[in-house]
Amino acid sequence: MNENESIRLFKALSSKARFRIVKSLLNGERCACELPEIIGSTQSNTSMHLSKLTDMGIVSSRRDGKKIIYSIKDKKVLEIFRSLEIKG
Repeated sequence: MNENESIRLFKALSSKARFRIVKSLLNGERCACELPEIIGSTQSNTSMHLSKLTDMGIVSSRRDGKKIIYSIKDKKVLEIFRSLEIKG
C-alpha cells in the first residue's frame, strides 16, 4: 500500500460511523437493514457511509433477494483491525 492509499484508508475510517460499520463487519457479512441500529444512525445516513466505503473498495455488497449484504473487501482493513486487537 502506497502513502496515498494509506491516507485514503485512514480518512475513510476516521468517521465514527464508517469505523463502526467496518467493525460490525469483522465477524462476517451483514444486511444493510441491520447496520443503522448497530451504528446508531438513520438508514439514509448509513447508506451514504456504505456508498463511500464501497467506492473506496473497503467493503463490497451483494444482493440476496431484496436484501443487500455487505462484507469487508479490503484484507488490509482486516489486518489493521486485528493488529489493533479490535473485535467486531
